This record gives sequence, C-alpha cells and structure tokens, in this order.
Amino acid sequence: MDVTSFLLLSCVGLVMTAQVQDCSRPVGGPNMNLKDSDLLLETFPNGTKVSFACDVGFASAGGSPVITCTNGTWSPVKLKCERKNCGPAGEMENGHIDYSEGTDFGDKIVITCNSGYRFVGKQEPREILCGDKGWMSRLPVCEAVTCNPLPPIVGGTFSPDKETYSYGDVVKYSCQNDLTLSGSSSISCSDDGIFQPAPPTCIMVQCKDPEVENADWVGGSRPPFGYKAIATFKCRSGHIMKGEATQTCEMNSQWSPGLPTCEMVTCEPPPTVADGTFSPNKDKYVYGEVVQYSCEKEFTLSGLKSVSCSEDGTFKPAPPTCVMVTCEPPPTVADGTFSPNKDKYVYGEVVQYSCEKEFTLSGLKSVSCSEDGTFKPAPPTCVKMPDPTKATTTTKKPTDGYCENPVIKNAEQIEGSGPPYRYNDKVTYQCKSRFSMIGEPTQTCEQSGQWSPGLPKCKSDAPPKYVMPLSIALVVITLLLICCGCFYFGVPARIKKKMGKQSNPVSPTLLVVKMTG
Repeated sequence: MDVTSFLLLSCVGLVMTAQVQDCSRPVGGPNMNLKDSDLLLETFPNGTKVSFACDVGFASAGGSPVITCTNGTWSPVKLKCERKNCGPAGEMENGHIDYSEGTDFGDKIVITCNSGYRFVGKQEPREILCGDKGWMSRLPVCEAVTCNPLPPIVGGTFSPDKETYSYGDVVKYSCQNDLTLSGSSSISCSDDGIFQPAPPTCIMVQCKDPEVENADWVGGSRPPFGYKAIATFKCRSGHIMKGEATQTCEMNSQWSPGLPTCEMVTCEPPPTVADGTFSPNKDKYVYGEVVQYSCEKEFTLSGLKSVSCSEDGTFKPAPPTCVMVTCEPPPTVADGTFSPNKDKYVYGEVVQYSCEKEFTLSGLKSVSCSEDGTFKPAPPTCVKMPDPTKATTTTKKPTDGYCENPVIKNAEQIEGSGPPYRYNDKVTYQCKSRFSMIGEPTQTCEQSGQWSPGLPKCKSDAPPKYVMPLSIALVVITLLLICCGCFYFGVPARIKKKMGKQSNPVSPTLLVVKMTG
C-alpha cells in the first residue's frame, strides 16, 4: 500500500469517528424531567431516543415528549407542562368558600361557616389544598349554633329560662332586694356556643361614709351609700383640692376615683420691686399671710402697701412700685422768697428762705423735701426788724432780731459783720498767741438775739504754777518742827557737845523761815 492510499484511509476513519459522537444529559423545559431509567444516565450514544414527563401537579399541554441524540446534539424539546386545575370544591351549605388564591395545583381554599353556624364535630380543616389528584379533603359541614342552659344566680333571676338557646338569644339578669349586679345585665348566645359576656353575680355594695379633712359635703346622695351613689365635696377657705371633687361608689364598695385631700394653700415669695423690699421674707407663705412692701429712702410706694397669699396660690393684688419722692413747691412767705424756685423737687432737696430788706426770718432758714412728699419743717416767717436806735438803754437784752457785741477775752475778730448785729449775721474769731480756743470760732446771730452755737473761750497754753494750799503748808511745817525737836533732844550729851563745837545749832524759828522763804 502506497503512502497516498494510507493517508486517504486515515482521513475517512477520522470523519467516521466524528460523525458518531455521544450526547450529554439533556435539559428539559419548565416543570418536567426525564422519564423512567433515563433519569439516571449522564451520557447517551448517538441515535438514542429519550422521553420527558411532566412533574407532579403538572399535565401535558401538547408537544412530543421524545427527543433524539444525533452526532452529540439533542433534538428540540417540544413538550409543554402546565399546572393542574382542581376546579370548584362543591357547594357549601350554611357556609362560604374563599377561592382568593385560585383552583390550580398548590392553591388553597378557606371555608367559614355563616353567622350562627359552626363546624360539626371535630374541627374539620378550614383550609383545603389543591393536589395532584384534586382537592385533598372533603368540605366540612356547618350546623346551627346552640348554647347550654344557664345555672341559677344567687340573689337574682334571669329571663328567659330555657333548656336550649339558639345563636343570638339574649338573657337578662336582675337582682333582688338591695343587691347589685356585678357584671353585665344582658348576655347572649355567641357563635362559639357560649354565652358572652360571662353571667353576672348579685352582691351587696355599700361604701363607707366619705370623710375629707378640711372639706364640706356640698351635694350628692344620702347614706347609706350604695352602688353609683355620688358625693361632692368643696375645700374650706384657704385650702386647695388635690383630686376629684365628685366621688362615685363603685361595685367594689370603694369611692372612685379616690377621696381627694384639701391641702393648705401656700404661695411662693411675692415679686420683688426695684428700689424696695418686702417683709417678712420667707421661702413659703400660707394662705392669708400678709406681706408689707417698703421703699428705700428717696422713694415712695405707688400702689397698695400690703399683698396677701390668695386661694389660687399667688399674692394679690399686684405689688406696688417704688417711685422717686417728689415735692410740690414749698409755701410762700409774706415779705420773703425762697430759692431755688422750681415746679418739682426731689427727695432731700433743700430750699433756702430769705426776707426782703428791713425784714428778718423768724424760724429755720432751710426746709427740705421729706419722705412724705412735703417740705419740712414748717416754713419761717418774715418779721419787721425794729430800729435799733430806738431800743431802750435800761434793758440788758438786745432787741429781737439783734445780738449784742460779742466779747471774747484774749480773742480778736478776723471775719464777719460789724455792729449792729442783725439776725443771720456771722462773725469769726481767733485766739491770741499762746491761747487755744474752746468752742466754735464762727458764731451766728439768731432771731432770739443770742449767738449760736455759743461764744467760745480762749485758754492759755502755758503750764499752770503749783501753789501749795496754806492748810497743807501749815501741816508740813508742824511735822518738820516736831521731827527736828525729837532729833535734838534725843541725842546724847557728849554728841551734843561735839556738835556744838563743830557748828552753832539752828533755831526752830530760822528753820521755819528758810522752809517757807
């Protein structure tokens, strides 16, 4: 065999090998799988035919289920699978079927009994599922609801009293004598075969006499206080209520919502005022307590001076204010004037009065605006000054309005008026050299004719010489004479003789002269 023939045969073999290639596991459409044993294989020889089948709950909707492997490729899958439909579940007597999810495979329906009916026997499924073979359960049965007879009530009755009650039947209860129903007076046979609400009981309800300290009963029921009895209270003056004024006697024989309390009204401190204060000043005040306001000097109260702690816990009336004290112009005086002259004056402002010529002030020269808004003290008057030349020479007192010439020993005038000295004239003196002044150097002539505050004196600055009083000197001399005599006469003779030789004795008379000289 030549080379050409060998190459030709080899190519033919390769072509034949490529044409008979196997197929891998085929993939079907939605909701289907390979049928039977083909489901377990992974590869399939050329020319193999396989079939698909729809999944559980799905059915064929047309198309061939068979495909073929040709040289490694499967033919197209034409089978279509759709969900099975269970259709209507049937008729439901005295009940209702809810198809809101649908009737296809996997959907469920919900069954309910009509009002007044309930499921018979055991609770049948209220939900039924659509399966591969149709609805998976039968429809339940609904029967009319009935309630069992009611037990008797102690101390009461009910109506109607029957052996069996149908759905919706209503039973009414009542109690005897002074007993009260605890619970609802009416109950009814409900859809679960039980009376709703629970039957009531008959009990004795009586609340204790309500007592609220510092309060008075103002309305409501009279004792004994039974169920729903009412009592209304009001706190006495100066007290405030904590809680509800009206109370109701409830089923548990207790007052509701709970007896109130009446507490003493207290107030926080009142408002402060500018330029003023109040008294007493405390952290808390009780009802009716009074606070007095006052202003600082130069200010006066505008408004009521006192406020009191009122029932609402605040001080009333509104606090006053402190305003600057002012005065109207002071009174005028005949034959005189004052300065400064203004429409208004403030507290403490001083006005000086003066008289016309030939007149002199009688009274204080100055007045000032006082705390009560008036000038004090009373204004002076202007009186006619008498002629000093007509004053009598026999009188020792000066004429009113004139003062005598001030005479101060060892002093000299350095300032002031000269005689005659009239009311309000001033003089100033100073003491001569080596003298000191006791008193005020400046003096003013007053209306009374006296110098004010009083004429001073000039006292010498040299230290005083000490002169022993005569009585003391005589006592001292007598004592010295006695001592000298005792000494001379008590000395022995030999010593006297010796002393006589030395000096002449001093006579007592000479000793006295020398001591006093």
